[in-house]
Amino acid sequence: MNSNPDSEISPQQQGKNVATVLRFLAGLAYMVVFWPSAVLSVLIISLISGIFLDQEDHRRLGQWTLGTILTLLIVGLELLGIIRVFDDDLKRHACDAGPLIIACNHPALWDAPLVIRRFERLNCIMKAEVLENPFLRNGALFAGFLPNLPRLKMIRLAMERLAGGGRLLLFPEGTRTRQENGVLNPFRPGLALLAKQSGAPILPVFISSNSRYLQKGWPIWRMPHLPISISIRVGERILIQPDEKVRDFSERLEEIFRKELG
Repeated sequence: MNSNPDSEISPQQQGKNVATVLRFLAGLAYMVVFWPSAVLSVLIISLISGIFLDQEDHRRLGQWTLGTILTLLIVGLELLGIIRVFDDDLKRHACDAGPLIIACNHPALWDAPLVIRRFERLNCIMKAEVLENPFLRNGALFAGFLPNLPRLKMIRLAMERLAGGGRLLLFPEGTRTRQENGVLNPFRPGLALLAKQSGAPILPVFISSNSRYLQKGWPIWRMPHLPISISIRVGERILIQPDEKVRDFSERLEEIFRKELG
């Protein structure tokens, strides 16, 4: 006989555990169905619009299409009880005019979708490896997103978008936050360099969560505690000082993020 009543699981708790597993499996099934459908839709729309629209209108339609698709993805996960997103602060900045660099920490895979869906027009600097992913390639090209390599070409194109009043999304960590680095990876200098050369202000966006799901080392099929709570906060705009060096500015930005997330 088990003498420790705390080790026993009540029928109510067992029911909750089963419901959580079923909810998670439903979420996985939703994504399995959603992504191929989304990829096919993007491909068809981009092929048709590429015939009738010029480059700028084609990119504008691509950004709107991608934002709509990502909105459907997030809403679906919210309805299934997989995630809860608190981003009213971000929504208030959705109409902020450019030139503007939106700098965001990168704890998990869905950071970019969570930000992109709130902005109708947004250029994103992405890892070059994204173009090798058949599920992401067409959407990224349709929206005119910029691969981070080769670096000089990326900087030139990013400067052109900012000079035209564009808004640029950039993850200064360069990759998802590694657990051994705490709340933040060391910043790479690209963000500070763009700010220095363009004079565009930086809008810091801070993402935090109560779960490590989809962070480095956490595969998509490993079930977390549900629902996952994600909070997105926006800080004050930051400008590089005329006499401030790129390295010093990058360190200052990193310190701002560490204080906010720590």
